Amino acid sequence: MKKTSLTLLVMLFAIVTGCRSQKNIANMEDKIKSVIETFAKAGAENNATPYDHILHSEFRVIANRYPTPDKTSIIPREAYVGLIASKKIGGTPYEVSFQNISIIDHSATVMAHFKGKEGSQWLTFLLVLDASDNWKIITDIAVQKK
Repeated sequence: MKKTSLTLLVMLFAIVTGCRSQKNIANMEDKIKSVIETFAKAGAENNATPYDHILHSEFRVIANRYPTPDKTSIIPREAYVGLIASKKIGGTPYEVSFQNISIIDHSATVMAHFKGKEGSQWLTFLLVLDASDNWKIITDIAVQKK
């Protein structure tokens, strides 16, 4: 009888802990999606202000095969924000669909498809939790599709 009670207690604890973990992961996924949707909207509106809250201080864009197929460009945060604010890039609204979100402790990888009227982008985002437990985008790797 004691073994059965102990087994049931352990199983109940495992179920409750699993439910809490699933809710926590779902909550984190929702917050991550919100950050990326804010990123997309800010770019579409050429509004750099939201970037203050969602981009890590070490944020960078990695553009493989840009500006030519034999090059890889790394654009630091300040340059990227400047390009958006000056409307040299951005201004295109995208419908965002999330393909994969992988969370491990305080880091996440997100694959998203940004679909626009004139083309689309496949983006891989790397996000980290800051000291205040806010998700920040630290890297954006985009593949353009015409």
